Amino acid sequence: MTLRSLAFRVWWVPVFAATVVTSALTVGADTGDLPFFVHAADDLFAGGWADVYANPDLQVGPVQLLLLALANSAAQALSVSVFTLLAFAVPLAVMGLLLLVLRRLLPERSPLILLSAGVAAAAVGIPAYAYMDGHMAQAVVPLLWLLAGLKAREGHTLSAGALVGLSAGFELWGLLGVVVLLLAPRLRAVAAGLAVLLAVAAALFVPFLLVGEFRMFDYHWVVNGDTLLSVVVEPGTAFTWWMRLGQGGAALAVGAALIWPLRRTTHALWLGPLAVVATRVALDPVRYPWYWLALETLALVGAVEFLTSERVRRLREARLSPIA
Repeated sequence: MTLRSLAFRVWWVPVFAATVVTSALTVGADTGDLPFFVHAADDLFAGGWADVYANPDLQVGPVQLLLLALANSAAQALSVSVFTLLAFAVPLAVMGLLLLVLRRLLPERSPLILLSAGVAAAAVGIPAYAYMDGHMAQAVVPLLWLLAGLKAREGHTLSAGALVGLSAGFELWGLLGVVVLLLAPRLRAVAAGLAVLLAVAAALFVPFLLVGEFRMFDYHWVVNGDTLLSVVVEPGTAFTWWMRLGQGGAALAVGAALIWPLRRTTHALWLGPLAVVATRVALDPVRYPWYWLALETLALVGAVEFLTSERVRRLREARLSPIA
């Protein structure tokens, strides 16, 4: 085995090494809402699990809570801080999911391209901020949408719907990923994917609705004066979950309008989700810094796919070819 072939086999080593280095810089940093989420997750393994959503401030899904509860148990067994464990576990998991998406998305799975994309993601802080901002869903949900879009495009709408439903288990806005079902080759298959999506999401939340006190939808945000929404809605106005439905509907409309005419192209896989997230952020009543993470994640994947596309390759070859 030559040194070159060996390097191509272990391209992932520097990617994960860069992830570990950037993750180490976040140990001990302020992690925003994460301590609150970890504390709430403790109730999943306690007798009062059914009332974990009795506090309307809790706006993350049961899948994220379960992962945090498992991490807390593992940290106790290892006698380390759960936040030290999460500072490395979350970025490494996000990086692994990102590389999985890129390997499935790119026509040429060049180790050099994957290496460059992975190191770039680590350099801009996408995996690290998934931990440090306290909202891992902002990176995980878009990546699950991309996997779901790839599945839908292959005609596997059942697994695509399951992935989108799973994304809602991180944060409820994951349901907006339903737009990727439009990538299915047959429209009849979209209904089956939608049914699975709703079944998975219901299975995650219904036990809390039936058994315990569920007050997630009692929460409301306040429209900030520095948002686009404040142009049409008076700053200080309460922004309820009913308004969230309108915001989500607008995001879906924009995403569907973009993804439908481009559904036969690879670009639609990330352009549709990017349009959904961008519209959602534009119409949001607040400006949380972690919102940008979803946009950055999709933009990075989109840039890699576009720069390695057949059209760009032909343009590059045309420029480099000698003039006849």
